[in-house]
Amino acid sequence: MKFILYMTTLLISINISHPNTNYGDQYIVDQFNEPLSTSWKGRYDDYESIYKINTEEDNQILSAYSTDSDNFIIKQIEVDIVEYPYLNWRWRAHTLPVGGDESTKEKCDVSASISIVLNKSRLLPKSIKYSWSTTLEENNITESPFAIWPSRCDIRVMESGEENKGKWVNEKINILEDYKRFYNKKNVNSKSVHAIVIMTDSDNTSTIAVADYDDIYFSKN
Repeated sequence: MKFILYMTTLLISINISHPNTNYGDQYIVDQFNEPLSTSWKGRYDDYESIYKINTEEDNQILSAYSTDSDNFIIKQIEVDIVEYPYLNWRWRAHTLPVGGDESTKEKCDVSASISIVLNKSRLLPKSIKYSWSTTLEENNITESPFAIWPSRCDIRVMESGEENKGKWVNEKINILEDYKRFYNKKNVNSKSVHAIVIMTDSDNTSTIAVADYDDIYFSKN
């Protein structure tokens, strides 16, 4: 609950323009080709010590190094997932938090995660989180133990364990279908995503989590 409410409060408190670029079939969130944009805000002021732009083979990426931290970064956007139903990104896990398990408060840490914020309300915050889990199996569906009714954070595990550790993995998910499934919706005429959250955290396990992110965008196909 603490994380969900803080994330929503932070989103409401920042009043910024939407620098995202709509390229017809794609809605770019960030390709990290420049220094980390000021449109990204951190949970705490030291977020730039955890989330940094690095260069790898003439390409810039976002690297996250978390030591016993629950800091995250959030970027305000406004995109209709009926028009852009697919969320695309690539990521790479280097270090998984020991024993991390997003379904329990005591072990709720992940090497990498991307969340979409569906509701900016302080009273009814709602989000969907896609994670690279240490222990939960791939395609596992669970809920954040910190999201207490009426708040809600559904979690879908995209990658699990160390099989792909150190490798870039491309992800493409139909978030519109996930939204309809999680919220038991048959027909959706319009639904906005209000923010993207990137979180590599390790505070509950008191360990280390390290991951890279790149090329985050919504697409029509």
